[in-house]
Amino acid sequence: MGNCIGRRGAVAVSISVLCIAAGSAAGQASRPAEAPAPPTSPRPGAGGGPPPPYTPVRWNEDYSYLHDPAKRTDFLDRLKYIPLGDDPQTYLSFGGSARYRYELFNNNNFGAGPQDDDGFHLTRLLAHADLHLGPMLRGFVQIKSSMVDGREGGPRPIDADEFDVQQAFVDVKLPLPVGRDDVSVTLRGGRQDLLFGAQRLVGPLDWSNTRRTFEGGRGIFQLSKADTLDLFWVRPVVVEKEEPNVGDEKTSFAGVYNTLSLPALLGEAAAVKLETYGFILNRSDASFAAEGTADEDRYTIGARLYGAPKPFDFDLEAAYQFGKYGSGDISAWMVASEVGYTLADAALAPRLFLGFDIASGDDDPGDGDLGTFNQLFPTQHIYFGYIDVIGRQNIIDLHPGLELQLLKEARHAKKVTLRAEHHLFWRESDDDAVYSAAGTVLRADNGSGAAYIGQETDLLLNWQIDRHWSAYVGYSHFFPGDFIQETGPAGDIDFVYAALQFTF
Repeated sequence: MGNCIGRRGAVAVSISVLCIAAGSAAGQASRPAEAPAPPTSPRPGAGGGPPPPYTPVRWNEDYSYLHDPAKRTDFLDRLKYIPLGDDPQTYLSFGGSARYRYELFNNNNFGAGPQDDDGFHLTRLLAHADLHLGPMLRGFVQIKSSMVDGREGGPRPIDADEFDVQQAFVDVKLPLPVGRDDVSVTLRGGRQDLLFGAQRLVGPLDWSNTRRTFEGGRGIFQLSKADTLDLFWVRPVVVEKEEPNVGDEKTSFAGVYNTLSLPALLGEAAAVKLETYGFILNRSDASFAAEGTADEDRYTIGARLYGAPKPFDFDLEAAYQFGKYGSGDISAWMVASEVGYTLADAALAPRLFLGFDIASGDDDPGDGDLGTFNQLFPTQHIYFGYIDVIGRQNIIDLHPGLELQLLKEARHAKKVTLRAEHHLFWRESDDDAVYSAAGTVLRADNGSGAAYIGQETDLLLNWQIDRHWSAYVGYSHFFPGDFIQETGPAGDIDFVYAALQFTF
């Protein structure tokens, strides 16, 4: 396994800087702001109950329950539900969020390129209006402003987008002619965020300052309370820092995604679900490492099974890709898994977990055929370490971890959690490159026969202050392995980050 420990050059960050970072922290779950959203936002119970949680995409929140004045418990409920008539489902809702994040790297990109000795600042503003005209017609618009200050070498593509439309779509909901009230189809057209499953292949990438979005059409079929089917055809929206964002004319992305609840498997409380999917990615003039530039027609089929038969929880997903890259054939695959065990009655309710991810690489670069998995449009940040060194391409990742619940329902703390995780990385094919979280080549093969890439340790403290305010602060360290040391700059990477977010 080579030099598994590596060099331990820790970043020199003063106590004052850490205090500022901690006071500026933001997060909403055990992982920052990117936990998969439920298909629909829950409503308070008949006796009032807690208000529904805010979700990453915002369009799946339903505030029609606020038609009852007795359920208006939040000081901002007057903005969440503005009645436009006697029909409880005819209303206007406003929402938004403001997030500040501080980031500091030591030896960013292993020491190659410009370095940020003092860190930099990211701010993001989101605001939306959600108009419901009865149960069948709806319009949703969300705008954003994303800014970066103090970053050496200029903004990354995910950092800056001065002002633009994040989402703007119209929904038409129609009953299906089967004689049941719980069966319907929602037809959606326009610019929209997509989030499927655990976001390993399709997600809005909420960690980034600019977020990801698409434009096109979607059909959401509610086949029963336990069965939802999505069909979509979209193209990704390209971020232009100072110009209006437009769809990528060289890329189209289509698919079908089915989510089925399986209450008979392990009992209803285990909440076991099976997700099956198929995606089609068409790209003109695509570029993929040693295979050069060519047109790509890639088909992905996969399935995910997950549940929480307490005290255990599990998540298993696998996908296979085939198609054509220029005149060559595509054959690629990935498997992802995580198994956890929670000691609910112990102090701090510790959850122990072990994850394993593997995605194929190309065994013979330059032969015309392509074996490297394409990670599509993932929310990558939450799976391969928070430094975002590694992507789901030509990778093996073994990652044990521990989550602790430090506080719950305390004064100024609805929930405080600590997550510690350690990743060990290898190349799946020692003839292919190492790829970044963005899917680009992080480090070319350069003739190295080493498989061991390195290790990353992540520490993340999440603080849900109340319903509106959240914070997080984290530290990560990457220990370069044999492959990185043999192929270029190989400084240990340190990453300190913290954020504060207000959501309504």
